[in-house]
Amino acid sequence: MMMRSTLLFVAMVMVMVSLVVAAPIQSSEENHLEKRGKKTFKGTATWFLPASEGGSTGACGPKENNHSPIVALNRPQYGNTSKKSKWCGKKVRITGPKGSVTATVNDACPECKHGDLDLTPVLFKKVVGKMDKGVGKIKWHFV
Repeated sequence: MMMRSTLLFVAMVMVMVSLVVAAPIQSSEENHLEKRGKKTFKGTATWFLPASEGGSTGACGPKENNHSPIVALNRPQYGNTSKKSKWCGKKVRITGPKGSVTATVNDACPECKHGDLDLTPVLFKKVVGKMDKGVGKIKWHFV
């Protein structure tokens, strides 16, 4: 019994530590460019199934499904994941090796690093291609 309690405590501490990630500090010019959609971000695209991985309501609130043209924004750019972000509902233009798409920010990706986006399969296929690899390099900006 003591071993199980210790393991549970260690697992909880590890989860909490992984959530505490320092957000990069932006200059006022970078922040201004980001708000106007002029700053291009580079990162990794991953894919997720919103309806079965977290429920049908994203961090931003609106209903979503596995075929919605939505993305989950990385936690450092999204901000506090227990609140609605200023980026919720904003459009992003994503470009990858297979093409470009426009999508809406409707969720947060707590595990994603600055610049990363988590895409629904319909978007991932258009931007990165085959889903079996699971990741791909992208560039994107707010529109």
